[in-house]
Amino acid sequence: MRIRTAYFKVTDMASATTFWERLLEQPAARKSDRWTEFLVGEVRLGLLLNDFGEELVGSGCVPVFEFEAAYLQPFLSRAKALGASVVLDGLADEFTKTIVLASPDGHEFELCTCHE
Repeated sequence: MRIRTAYFKVTDMASATTFWERLLEQPAARKSDRWTEFLVGEVRLGLLLNDFGEELVGSGCVPVFEFEAAYLQPFLSRAKALGASVVLDGLADEFTKTIVLASPDGHEFELCTCHE
């Protein structure tokens, strides 16, 4: 078994797609009016247009992006420049080495050097 896809429900597909394309520095692998998909390693990161009328407040889905130490800071800087905000900063903690951010949509995602 493996995780194939993790996705966020979004209210503005164009804005969400632009944020993730710029943050990941890659174009979406698939795009439509209701679904956008990025390939991140072996996992698809998707954006689903929330046109079902449900009220969204952030997300319970928190994808974790694992980095070599040298690559984490440039990615973090780009995320902040694109409008991401810090939710929890544990980078200085020797045990966690992780930081949780929220996209402009309020979706949380985590960056870490977990493997070290």
